[in-house]
Amino acid sequence: LFGTTNAAPTSTTEDPTNAVYYPERSIPRTTLIKPNTLVVLYESFDNLNFVYATPGSIFSNRNGHFHHDDFLSQPFGSKIRSRTNQGYGHIYLLRPTPELWARSLNHRTQIVHELDASLICLYLELRPGMVVCESGTGSGSMSHAILRCIAPSGRLHTYEFHKGRCDAAA
Repeated sequence: LFGTTNAAPTSTTEDPTNAVYYPERSIPRTTLIKPNTLVVLYESFDNLNFVYATPGSIFSNRNGHFHHDDFLSQPFGSKIRSRTNQGYGHIYLLRPTPELWARSLNHRTQIVHELDASLICLYLELRPGMVVCESGTGSGSMSHAILRCIAPSGRLHTYEFHKGRCDAAA
């Protein structure tokens, strides 16, 4: 590859935020779903849910019953057919992203969607390694966007006074 090196930047003219210089900080991506992995269940365009793939558990919806055992060892993006309804019902198993997470949340607070969150992060000039204090965790949607910007070494301190919202966001 042209222009790629694994050495840290040696001068101020090189971009210190370029992830190419810090391969040890990359988060390894798992390709297969393992026990207790968070999975976003895509039921339809306007219906997303999330579950932790737990052996022996069952997710049920109008399309049928989906056994978590069928999720395990499947790659993200797989289409799983229902064990009921003669196999006509299906869901897709998606890797969680901040955008899918925001869409799958119960809208008990004002959700900041991805376009607004990206503009907020741009105006705040968030960069890796920064420390950010957020007031009002809510659903955690904006927290995910902030964490994505300040990763891998940044810190987010967030405060939520409503115990129910705090427990749901955790």
